[in-house]
Amino acid sequence: MITQVKDNQLALKKQLEHGVKISKPVDRFESEWDLAHGRIEHRVYEVFDAGVCLRKFPEWKEIRQMIRVQRRREIKGGKASFEDAIYVCNEILSAKSYSTFIRKHWSIENQLNYVKDVSFLEDSSKRHINPTNFSTCISFSLNIIRKNFDFSTDGCKSIRGKLSID
Repeated sequence: MITQVKDNQLALKKQLEHGVKISKPVDRFESEWDLAHGRIEHRVYEVFDAGVCLRKFPEWKEIRQMIRVQRRREIKGGKASFEDAIYVCNEILSAKSYSTFIRKHWSIENQLNYVKDVSFLEDSSKRHINPTNFSTCISFSLNIIRKNFDFSTDGCKSIRGKLSID
């Protein structure tokens, strides 16, 4: 299991951020500069032992490593942005392995959540009653569309296009 630690686990996130500041990484991997979508990106993955950092948190004893991902993006025109993210894992892997798994996660994020947000307007429609059921129905519909329609011969290049026709 690898997961990103976000603000909904604020105490854990602050502890991990402190841990990566005071610890030395056990492994490190730097990606090549990627050029895509009108920007260039560079990532540095650093792996840290989580045991010492999390000894005050017995509920997180399964976490064995923490991974800091530092992203630098530059878009056309020279504008740059920097982002740090912390991930945790219950296994011991290399920084290069983590880079592969984390990038695959973002591929899923882009392919599923982006489509749900753009085609089904999921984020713009606030569902206060049973939001999980609503999201599950959207995923179910998306899978039916992907299974039953051939976008290469249908004349539609996107799911949103198919939805607007039907």
